[in-house]
Amino acid sequence: MTMRTTLGTAQQLHLSRAARTAGEAFAFDEPEILEPSRTRLPITVFLAGLAAVALTALYMIAG
Repeated sequence: MTMRTTLGTAQQLHLSRAARTAGEAFAFDEPEILEPSRTRLPITVFLAGLAAVALTALYMIAG
């Protein structure tokens, strides 16, 4: 029975060491607040124009 306990303890030690090493490998500083992206404005303008064209086309077809 002592062999089983020792083996279990060694396995737990190995797993905790592996988890700590993996955690350190993936640890990096992440900024709390991300800066807003400035590239979204052209996409937003394009989508708004597309929506305006679609609404105009629906108005012409239904009217």
